[in-house]
Amino acid sequence: MKDRIKFNDAMLAAVMGGRKTQARRPIKPQPKVTEEELRKLNAWQEGYTLSEQVCAAWCHGFVDVDCPYGETGDIINIADKDGNIKGKIEITNVWVQQVNDISESDAEAEGFDGKLNAHTSDFAAVWIAIYGIDSWVNNEWVWVIDFSKVD
Repeated sequence: MKDRIKFNDAMLAAVMGGRKTQARRPIKPQPKVTEEELRKLNAWQEGYTLSEQVCAAWCHGFVDVDCPYGETGDIINIADKDGNIKGKIEITNVWVQQVNDISESDAEAEGFDGKLNAHTSDFAAVWIAIYGIDSWVNNEWVWVIDFSKVD
């Protein structure tokens, strides 16, 4: 498990102010999961997205990948972009998702504010600035880490 999770200045301020309670980080290496593969394994259920099905499989232990940032109940350090520790968070949930599947409420939990229909696009712009356009266009798999600040 990593000993800290880094945030840029704006996101660190949002964590410290209690406005950011969720973080996404790319899964490395990227899983090679498709609907076609799940159908071949008889593991596809109609009515669910690929993200929902892979998340369910991961949560139930069918996908053996550990989140390098920790698991529910872990208390980890938060750091600025240079790695300087600024506080602690407790992980309250970890799940997997494709980055484009972020909801408006999740974008809010990521610390974005403004008009409701601007959340997701604001999140996308910041994601692209950090991880590159290919990450967004390829709809990469991400760790979704829900947390609360520890005082």
